[in-house]
Amino acid sequence: MPERDGMDWDEAIDIAVTWVRAECVAQGRRGVLVTVSKNSLGGGPLEAFARAGDWITPRSGRAGVDIGRPVLAYVPDEQALQLATRYARGSSLCAVEGFGTSLSGWARSIGALNLLGEGPGPELDARLLEALDHLHFVGNNGWGDGFGQHRAQGTLLGLREQGLLDQDAIVGDMLARGHSPRSVKQLTALIDKLNRGDLRPPRRRY
Repeated sequence: MPERDGMDWDEAIDIAVTWVRAECVAQGRRGVLVTVSKNSLGGGPLEAFARAGDWITPRSGRAGVDIGRPVLAYVPDEQALQLATRYARGSSLCAVEGFGTSLSGWARSIGALNLLGEGPGPELDARLLEALDHLHFVGNNGWGDGFGQHRAQGTLLGLREQGLLDQDAIVGDMLARGHSPRSVKQLTALIDKLNRGDLRPPRRRY
């Protein structure tokens, strides 16, 4: 569920909880709530959902929480989204976007249903799609240093020159392909350097 200006968060929570509860009934499984931390949920349907199932975070214990259950990821960051994806494997996942972590690229990559009833966004340029495949291919070591980083730099520079450097699309797509949050942060750092003008074309060796 995408975040929108002036969004009614109570309504958004109602929509998300209703959808995941329906999945729980259809599958005969209890739901799982995933958040960044275990702060107060403030009562209401979100807290009721947590009480009826399990509530986990990237830092909490997860003993007895089995994989393959309907999951509601509420305003997740990259780590929480990865955790939610793991526990929803083979089942259903609803992610509510918010608080600065864009999920648009991830949602586009996996073909997620928009619970606000909005249609899919515009298709990505074929050149960007090709670049995403290349970034995935060279990212097996997390784009941290060496070959992968140099190849990623060249790809990102090429995207900028073509006016196709879409950070949300790139980062979200890499998360959807299973790259770790730590690796994606390294890729994000490369994009930030490029946007600041600190990233130069990699040296070519002959």
